[in-house]
Amino acid sequence: MALVDTPHRVFQRGTWPGSVSLRRGWARAEARPWNSGVDDALLRVIRGGSTFIAACVEKLHMAGAPAVLSTPLSRSARKPWEAAGFADHIDLALMRLGLDEPIRAPQHLVARQDQPDLDAMLAIDRVAFPAFWQFDCLALVESTQATPRSSVFVIKDGDLGIAGFAVVGYGHAISYLQRVAVHPDWQGKGMGRSLVRAAGRSARRHGSRAILLNTQFDNTSAIGLYEDEGYIQLPESLAVLKSG
Repeated sequence: MALVDTPHRVFQRGTWPGSVSLRRGWARAEARPWNSGVDDALLRVIRGGSTFIAACVEKLHMAGAPAVLSTPLSRSARKPWEAAGFADHIDLALMRLGLDEPIRAPQHLVARQDQPDLDAMLAIDRVAFPAFWQFDCLALVESTQATPRSSVFVIKDGDLGIAGFAVVGYGHAISYLQRVAVHPDWQGKGMGRSLVRAAGRSARRHGSRAILLNTQFDNTSAIGLYEDEGYIQLPESLAVLKSG
C-alpha cells in the first residue's frame, strides 16, 4: 500500500517562528520568517521535489506561518514549486558584470571589515529599504554565509560609525553582490557606486570571471547605477514565488 504524503511525515528541528530545518527521507529544507516585520515563511529547499515542498508548506502553515515564499528562482527551477501550488509573486532583475577588464577605483575610502558590526549594518538596512525588503539579523548573517567565502565592505561616516556597506560572496567562477546599503543621510554622494566598485574589484582579485546581483525592477535608481557601472540585465529574470 502506498504511503500518503502528509505534513506529519516531515520532521522539524527548531521552533517556529525561529529558524527550522525540515526533512523527509533524503529531502531537506530550511525555513525562517521572511524578516522581523513580515511573518510569512521563507522556504529554501536543499533537495526535494514538489510533494516535499507541498508537505513543508503544510507544516509551516500548521506552525503559524500565514504564507510561504520561495527564494529567488530561475524559470527552470520553478517547476516543482509551481506543481506544489506556488505562483509568481515578485519578479527580480538579474544583472551581470564581466570581470575580464579592470574596474574603476572607488571614489571613497572603502574598508573591508573582518569582524563586521552587524548592529550598525542592520540599522542602515532598516532605513535604506522598504519594510518588505529589509534584512533582519538572520538574513544578514545568511548573506555572509551563502558562499564559501565572503567579505563585508564599509564606508566610515567620520563619527566612529558607518555610512554604508556591501556584502560580496565569492564562488569559483562567479561572485555575488549580496547587499548594498547606504544610509539616507549619505545617499546622493556616490557611496553606493564606490561600494559596488569595491565589491567588483575584490571579486576579480579572488579569480571570479563575473559578478551577479538581483534587484527589484522598480528600483530604477539602483538599476541605473549598476548599468552605469557596466552591469547588464540578463534575459531571464528571477522570481520569488508564493503559496498561501
